[in-house]
Amino acid sequence: MTEVYIAKCPNYETQRVEAALQESLRAFPFSDALIQPGQKVILKPNLLQAQPPEQAITTHPALVAAVAKWVRKAGAEPIIADSPGGLLNVRTLRRLYETTGMTWAAEEGGAVLNYDVSTVKISCPEGHVTRRLDAMRAMVEADAIISLPKLKTHGLMQFTGATKNLFGTVPGVIKPTYHAKFPSVDRFSAMLLDILSYYRPVLTIMDAVVGMEGDGPSGGDPRHIGLLLTSTDGVALDVVATTLIGTAPMSVPPIAAAVRRGWTTARVKDIEVMGNRVDAVRVVGFKRPRTGGQQVRMIPGSVPSWITNQLLARPQAGPKCTVCGICVENCPVQAITIVQGRARTDLDRCIRCYCCHELCPEDAVELHHSLLGRLLNR
Repeated sequence: MTEVYIAKCPNYETQRVEAALQESLRAFPFSDALIQPGQKVILKPNLLQAQPPEQAITTHPALVAAVAKWVRKAGAEPIIADSPGGLLNVRTLRRLYETTGMTWAAEEGGAVLNYDVSTVKISCPEGHVTRRLDAMRAMVEADAIISLPKLKTHGLMQFTGATKNLFGTVPGVIKPTYHAKFPSVDRFSAMLLDILSYYRPVLTIMDAVVGMEGDGPSGGDPRHIGLLLTSTDGVALDVVATTLIGTAPMSVPPIAAAVRRGWTTARVKDIEVMGNRVDAVRVVGFKRPRTGGQQVRMIPGSVPSWITNQLLARPQAGPKCTVCGICVENCPVQAITIVQGRARTDLDRCIRCYCCHELCPEDAVELHHSLLGRLLNR
């Protein structure tokens, strides 16, 4: 059985995080063999935006620093790397690392910050929907990857955790093309599994000390959970994490796709949960995203898409829009233009991927529902 360890971690104090991490690693007798001396090891946090850690949008630097220390102690070189949405250049990364606390994490943990912005195309022979991937060179050339996702809701995928975290290996400016190429939720989920099958992180450690509920992955509300989740199997970890917050695993498209691929049963009873029992640390009243995606996926596929689109939230820039242009640059179908000092979305072209909502640095993109959509999302 796949193993997932649940450790209590009430806050981000350095000693607390390091103790929870060591407790988790001791549960895996083979953990010392995961990292070999001399290896270059990528630490892949979720660095969606250049936002401070307290907003719960990104993986907390205290966890990244603790993992870096462990990797350094094993004689390997930890390298912190991710690609946020938008332009991928040294200036963008420098601001990202500084704002999210990764600069501190690198100094504290003895890690290197990745500034290699070169990209490569790689073969993904085990892919089901794509056999070619775009990637950051640093990710491909590493000897091992440790994935450090954040527990958050997600407008398109309902939940973003271990599986979705690997989408950050795709260079920022190329991400929208993947949304355009795989516009349906099922195909996008299958693409995420293809990426996971290529990288195969040696370990996944989820920051669930403070997660995000509501309209994640950037516009929701921080929610204290007080846990670290660790596993060598990211899909199993996502099954446990979604169960903890009261979300049916099969309602999360990447998990459902993994079931179809035979990777999981999506049942916690088929996973060896160590540390704390799921029932003992379950989160009550965790808010789902209001996009309506969960309800729409319950509608038969024979129903015309224009009807289901009426039930999904419609993204539109609100009064907080500063006309920064990030949504325009990252819309995969060019459905957004600047009109009279505000970003405007052509809803007939919009594919409801919610990239605009996800990447807006001002949280200015509002989600509007039809009357029927509001009734279904009660």
